[in-house]
Amino acid sequence: MHFEIRSTGRHLWTWVLLDETRMPVLESDRTFASQMQASAAALAFVRLVSRAGRSLTAGPTGGLI
Repeated sequence: MHFEIRSTGRHLWTWVLLDETRMPVLESDRTFASQMQASAAALAFVRLVSRAGRSLTAGPTGGLI
């Protein structure tokens, strides 16, 4: 999977997550004023999902009483 930054045609930008066949999996629900802002938002989304994945696969943080 990879991200693609796309122009909305109105001088705004959005990001789209594509699968291996280039089909959209997820699209930003926001538009951004620049291509750089859309790229930063896509990177922030990746970090958020990565952090959530790590916390879901990690064991319990505390011991049982």
